Amino acid sequence: MLGLAAGPLVCAALLAQAPAAQSGSPAPPEQPQAPPSPDGDQPEGIWEPPHYDEGFVLVSTPKSAPLPYRLKLNHVSQFKYTNTMLVHDTYTTHLGVVTDVNKRNDFQLTRDVFYFSGYVFDERLDYNIILYTSTADLTAAAAGYVGYVFSRAFALRAGFFSLPSLREMTGTYPYFAGTDRSMSVNYMRPGFTQGVWANGELVPGLNYIAMVGNSLNTLNIAASRIDYRFAYAASLWYDLHEFGKAWNDYEDHQAPAIRAGTAFTYAREDRLSDLSQSNPENNSTYMSDGTLLFGGGTLAPGVTVSLASVYIAEVDFGIKYRGLAFNTEWMARWLDKLEADGPLPLASMFDWGYDASLGYFAISKRWEPYFRSSLVHGPFATAYEEAVGSHVYPFHTRQVWLSAEVIAIKNCPYTSVLYIYSSGQTGLLFPVQLLVRF
Repeated sequence: MLGLAAGPLVCAALLAQAPAAQSGSPAPPEQPQAPPSPDGDQPEGIWEPPHYDEGFVLVSTPKSAPLPYRLKLNHVSQFKYTNTMLVHDTYTTHLGVVTDVNKRNDFQLTRDVFYFSGYVFDERLDYNIILYTSTADLTAAAAGYVGYVFSRAFALRAGFFSLPSLREMTGTYPYFAGTDRSMSVNYMRPGFTQGVWANGELVPGLNYIAMVGNSLNTLNIAASRIDYRFAYAASLWYDLHEFGKAWNDYEDHQAPAIRAGTAFTYAREDRLSDLSQSNPENNSTYMSDGTLLFGGGTLAPGVTVSLASVYIAEVDFGIKYRGLAFNTEWMARWLDKLEADGPLPLASMFDWGYDASLGYFAISKRWEPYFRSSLVHGPFATAYEEAVGSHVYPFHTRQVWLSAEVIAIKNCPYTSVLYIYSSGQTGLLFPVQLLVRF
């Protein structure tokens, strides 16, 4: 990991000592001074003391400083127990291939994420630095973005972000209905990529994000492997009475809070690997039987898909009122204009699915039992997920919660060790998770 924790030490080295007090008078407290400006002039003003403001503000200048600075630290720690032992041992693909189902019974620090954010030189010039680690897939990554906020209605940023294809990909992590993103959401969604995006609030309550990125997913893919085609995504939603990012009503809204949104995504996707390689680097697009679209011989024996046009459409709705929360999302995906090194049994594919949840705080701000459901229907299989669980908030804050679920699943079409899902799962799943965010 990068040594950003040394930031306060670097700042301390920049602090100047106050002039010595005259004899006979008490010494005034030492005042740390603001950093020198790039042209060498010393601006007026002092550092504000470190404090908490929706995160630890490590460095900040007062509003009157000629050159404002702000560095804030946020952190998410997601510790999960995963038990998938009560699922079938194998599943059969649409080609009749019998495949082992990956079973798990383990503890993992699924995500440990540090966010360093703030502004520099101008309050409108913001930045975000992300340090990410996971014991589940043994990854460590550094990413982030810089941007400029022109107005409440328009900010422009460049860097690393999630394509805003579904509600769950618009900066709502980690406030999901269950322990994490659902089966159908993981199947339909793209991933994370480098690009340029704009976002803002056009009129009170009406929000948008629009992005142009390298591909549907370029996480841990070198620039030399990325092709020259871009991915495009836009999301638009309306928020009434501060519905917010979360799926549940921890805030106990006394007037109905509503969210209604939609999104659309397009990309011309390349497998990003030579056709001779059976395991492509572009490994985020699955088919409904749990096999990879760009995998070797997964759509037809001995045939590998090299290019595909991907279209994703979504609409979602949510309502919160007095501890009760209902959310639903409908998703559809078209795969078209397939190119391969041999004949294919079909020219295009259409999948659709939904995600829905219902929760209620039986004990206000302390305990929320919930039910959630998701489905994926495609040309080769239909997958079902039904879950009953609860969230417990032991420290009188939304930022720390313990979740536990019992999930009944059939024909899971998606695999990721970050989540509880593995292709072909049919049976019962048991995730338990402690999540701490500050």
